[in-house]
Amino acid sequence: MAEAVGLELDIFSGRPNPVWQLSAADAALFEQKLAALPVTTPGQLANPLGYRGFIVKLGESTVTVQNGAVLLDRAGQVAGHKDPGRALERWLLDTGKPFLDEDLFKLVERQIPA
Repeated sequence: MAEAVGLELDIFSGRPNPVWQLSAADAALFEQKLAALPVTTPGQLANPLGYRGFIVKLGESTVTVQNGAVLLDRAGQVAGHKDPGRALERWLLDTGKPFLDEDLFKLVERQIPA
């Protein structure tokens, strides 16, 4: 059974970021998608103003998805993965459609090339 998965759209600086929970089915699908990603050397993530990607809470682990890179932090042990074509990032955005303001959704959608 999949663990509870909480998502945070990392976009705001002066106010709380939007957050939502994945359904049990989407949580299981997220874990499958994450496990299927190619492994790479963990790199530094950018910290620009505006859209910075997604922060995913998966049990005791934190997964950061940004611009084709995925960092999985399990109790300080960091693993890097590639997100080819930013498919995982776009899928995470799509899970937020019911929870996000339409203008915000479209703004972020433009930041993730199809």
